[in-house]
Amino acid sequence: MAFSTNSTPELNSTFEVLYTYPELVFLAVGFSILIVLAISGNCLVLVAVARTKKLQNITNVFVVNLSVTDFLSSFAILWTVPGLLSKTPGYPLQPDIMCVASASLVYITISTSLFTLANIALNRCILVIRPMETYQWLYTPKKTALMVFGSWLIPVCTTIIPPLSGIGGLGFDPETRSCKDVETHPRADEYDNLQFAVFCPLPFLVIITSYLLIWRHVRRHFKKRGQHEHGLQSSSGRRSGPSSSSKQESDDAHTSSSQQSARAIKSTLSSRRLSRRMRNEQLAITKNLFLIVLVFMVCVIPHAIIDVTSNHRYELYGALILFISCCINPLIYAVKHPHFGPVMRALIRSRYTSESKSSSQKIP
Repeated sequence: MAFSTNSTPELNSTFEVLYTYPELVFLAVGFSILIVLAISGNCLVLVAVARTKKLQNITNVFVVNLSVTDFLSSFAILWTVPGLLSKTPGYPLQPDIMCVASASLVYITISTSLFTLANIALNRCILVIRPMETYQWLYTPKKTALMVFGSWLIPVCTTIIPPLSGIGGLGFDPETRSCKDVETHPRADEYDNLQFAVFCPLPFLVIITSYLLIWRHVRRHFKKRGQHEHGLQSSSGRRSGPSSSSKQESDDAHTSSSQQSARAIKSTLSSRRLSRRMRNEQLAITKNLFLIVLVFMVCVIPHAIIDVTSNHRYELYGALILFISCCINPLIYAVKHPHFGPVMRALIRSRYTSESKSSSQKIP
């Protein structure tokens, strides 16, 4: 088993710290600020869902799961800050198992976030491009719970089982003064390759494919709607051509049938307007969640490049950029999400009391 890093002073003194102490202080302050923002922002998201019936739907099960992973990531990274600020050779807090647990939780939550983003992308894809019957069959409470459970089970097994089997290790890394996987372990490369193979290809493939399918569907939809509206304008122009006498005869012939169908037409138009409003609302939600994915991708790229090039000199800076996504997500919900935005802004202004019964209708 390899869950310890041999954090005795004698062993740690043989490693050269890759960062100057002012850099470590800067990174510790940066992480501390982001921890406060991430914890407070994601708590706000969880409170908004707990207090608002309209937000308690299938899609937001994954949103809540994402907020939980961001919250736990913040709590886990908190245990790295003492190591950055300490001048002692080993991990300053006892027992060392806290650093091991922190490293494990960071890897689990970050990879769970990636699987959750894939679940969100698939959810929006099914909702937008498939019939509602397909969506309702796939996203039952039990199946949704299994999806969430799987997004946690795979990272937990991939993070914990290999070190218990002697593949890689987790704990305090003396070179970066942080809680992470141990680069000096004889089988560290195997552990890194295993994590990459399990965590990256499938979620990224699902995310990219889902949003490409959504983009193609929406593009075709608006293209067809534009052609339909153009056809209506053309036919309207042609109908305006007949003489006034012909028009009068036509009006007299259809007066009776028009009166009988007036209510049906009004009801149909009202239903179409409601359907269009709902569709536009779902597209707005999809755009908002795509923005969440895009921000995560932008934040993860520097850290991924550093991992691929094994440039540990800038690893903590890449981790700091990656952690920014945990803070930005609640801000995106508050500013751009059509449902989260009003609730979260009201919570921030401390004038939110309770949601009226009229808003209890659930939206998928």
